[in-house]
Amino acid sequence: MSSKNPWDGGEEDIWEKKRGKDNFVDDLFEKLKKDSGFFKNRGGGGSGGNSPKFIFLLFGVFLGLYLLSGLYQVQHDQRGVVLRFGRWVRTVGPGLQYILPYPFEEVVLQKVTKVNQIDIGSFFKNQQDESLVLTGDSNLANISFSVLWKIKEDGVEDYLFNAKSPEITVRAVAESVMREIVGQTPFTYVQTEGRGEIQRKARENLQSLMDEYKMGIEIVRVELQRVEPPASVIDSFRDVERAQAEQQSEKNKAEAYDRDTRARTRGLIAEKINGGESGKRSIIETARGAVARFLSAYSQHKLAPDIVSKRLYLETMRDIYKNVNKIIIDGDVKSLPYLPLTELDKLRTPKGEV
Repeated sequence: MSSKNPWDGGEEDIWEKKRGKDNFVDDLFEKLKKDSGFFKNRGGGGSGGNSPKFIFLLFGVFLGLYLLSGLYQVQHDQRGVVLRFGRWVRTVGPGLQYILPYPFEEVVLQKVTKVNQIDIGSFFKNQQDESLVLTGDSNLANISFSVLWKIKEDGVEDYLFNAKSPEITVRAVAESVMREIVGQTPFTYVQTEGRGEIQRKARENLQSLMDEYKMGIEIVRVELQRVEPPASVIDSFRDVERAQAEQQSEKNKAEAYDRDTRARTRGLIAEKINGGESGKRSIIETARGAVARFLSAYSQHKLAPDIVSKRLYLETMRDIYKNVNKIIIDGDVKSLPYLPLTELDKLRTPKGEV
């Protein structure tokens, strides 16, 4: 028969060669057939008598290799989820670990330190709808933000089994949380000083929902990227922003003027009060001095009334005439002599003294 006939012995040899090429066990038994005489007639050869020992040795080698196949290494940034017949039994940490060999158990290695990022509302054509958000003051805003998340070290099994598509779930929940927060906040506050507070609230709310859903996900942070009005009204919005900026500038100037005026007024009031207090104290002290002098003079007047009266008269006349131009006339002299006492006083007054 022709060797090309699929039913003759040639075809049988072809399948035998294919089996030997594809099957390690067939090759091993072929080698055993040649070297050990295991498949020879037990009475025909001397080597056939040791075949049971060799079989046990071979079985032991195979069993050892099979058991050793359960060893595996978990890296420092990984956690291993062990499945027994497809059901979770435990989660193991870094290091050399062991599972029952296939098909009893298998392990799924998952990185827990990698930080993943989801960008929402990036102003692409297919994302325009998700970037439009209604704010608390009924304005539309284009908002884009990023969610950074990773797998919890103690939540790997939740991440693998509690959600079919964790990234899609995180995206949907994050968008819902952001819409809820922005929907209660005025647009200007979202765009300016409220960014930090909104990011913090979004991260806390999103983490709370991830824990409620048992997703095994840790939200690292939420970052607002852009907050702008829709393109169709952006020019008008910028005009409004400029007007608001000018209004705020004028308000700041008015408040600064008010603070300056109030400060100067308070200074003048304090100065007047201090001056009045000083004058009051001066008048009181002067009055007290006058009273003291009067009492002293009165006590002396009791002892020598004539002398004290004459002294008081002379002191009073001195006070009256000391700043008056004086002319002395002698009644016995018929002519009118002139004695310039004022000029003499000026000559006697030292230079620089008044």
